[in-house]
Amino acid sequence: MLTPIRVRGCRKRAWSPSDGVPKPIPSGPKGGRPMLPPKSKDSGKSAGRKQPRLVARPPPRKPRKKLSRLEALPVELIEKIFLYSLNVNLPRSSRFLAQAMSSERIYRALTLLAFWDDASLTPAEPVTDQIPARARAAQSQIFRLLRPFDYCPLTLEERLSFQESVLRCRWCTLQRVVDQLPDLMRLTILRRWVSKLLDMASGEQEKLDLFLARKGDDRTFEGTDKDEGGYTLSIVPLVKVTIIRKEPYSTWNLPVLGVLRIPDKYLSGTGKGFSEAHTRCLELLRVAGGITDAITRWRPINPYFSREALQEGIHTALIEHNAAALTTLLKIDELTFRLEEVAPPLPYTFPAEHFRTAVRVARHDPTFFQLLLRASAESVPIDDSEITQWAMELDGAFGAWLLDFMLELPQRVKAVGTDPEGGAMFYKGRSNAQCPMTTRYLREVLGVEGLENWTDETPCDSSGNWAVKV
Repeated sequence: MLTPIRVRGCRKRAWSPSDGVPKPIPSGPKGGRPMLPPKSKDSGKSAGRKQPRLVARPPPRKPRKKLSRLEALPVELIEKIFLYSLNVNLPRSSRFLAQAMSSERIYRALTLLAFWDDASLTPAEPVTDQIPARARAAQSQIFRLLRPFDYCPLTLEERLSFQESVLRCRWCTLQRVVDQLPDLMRLTILRRWVSKLLDMASGEQEKLDLFLARKGDDRTFEGTDKDEGGYTLSIVPLVKVTIIRKEPYSTWNLPVLGVLRIPDKYLSGTGKGFSEAHTRCLELLRVAGGITDAITRWRPINPYFSREALQEGIHTALIEHNAAALTTLLKIDELTFRLEEVAPPLPYTFPAEHFRTAVRVARHDPTFFQLLLRASAESVPIDDSEITQWAMELDGAFGAWLLDFMLELPQRVKAVGTDPEGGAMFYKGRSNAQCPMTTRYLREVLGVEGLENWTDETPCDSSGNWAVKV
């Protein structure tokens, strides 16, 4: 019998009895190759073979960005370009450039240039043999303090624009500005005294050199000009430099810190509030920046700030029970307001809501209410039920005085509107002896005979930052 030949691709013929072979027995319901039991599946695999599996491949690496020609320069050369351009937007154009120019050395140089008041002077004379040796030495010290700048004096308009740019930088914190006060004071003395070719006796010159080197504690020095006119240099460390000409008599009060703008982030206290360090730095900024009655009239331009941000800071200081920060902010607000040239002069006031806030947050401590009174007693809201109720609940003489004062308040507001200085209970913190309510307040509540101008007072001892090195 012939054996059937199976051809690939042909349909399989069904079994027939005439084939002469036994009928195949199917292994399953559908027939086909019998399946192995589960245990025998693994045993049939070769020990050396592994089942293929999918492997997660890492994403392809992005090609590294090629540095620009500017970024490829040495860091020292990038710094030079930045310092010549004085464009604070340059570091913001590239992360690589920002890293190259972000150092305390650069921050220090930018702060000194922005806050040194050298605008009213002519450009520095070139160092030649015609300039006396002492003046050449002073110029060399100025250039050394301003390194890595190749210093060229800025005009007032240029420094104003540059200071605004520096203050907008996140790295320009209040602490960094205050840290440069020693070098700013040195620069002021070198430019305004040493470079003026005043003759000093050998002993006076030696004392001044020791003071600048923090090895001496003398702060008053004498000198004469070429016409034998006498001059006196008086220094309040880190605050001001005073030069007095004896005949004819004249005085120059020079602030150490040439503040032209005060940013909102220094005044508002939003976010972190007023810490002890921030409060102290803010007070140093005020006195060293010349926001005092003794200096402001000598400034070519008075500092500008957002009064809205300052009022927000006053509110924050009241909530935090921070009397020091509140006092500093009130002094800045009142003095700068009174310096504005307005005809006729306007009385100084601030939002009456501050008095309500003081009552709500410190019901048992009238200190904050009294600080607001000293700044502007005429800003107390008239016929306010909340303050009246608080005054009735107070123990002592202050509550009784406040109730009587609120009855007289409409007359006081009218008087200060007519005469902002003579009609006010307090003017720049100084008590008005001609006002009966002021006299009663001083004697019955405070137990003193009078209060003086508070814009020149400061609780900060700046000399502690200028300690003599032993």
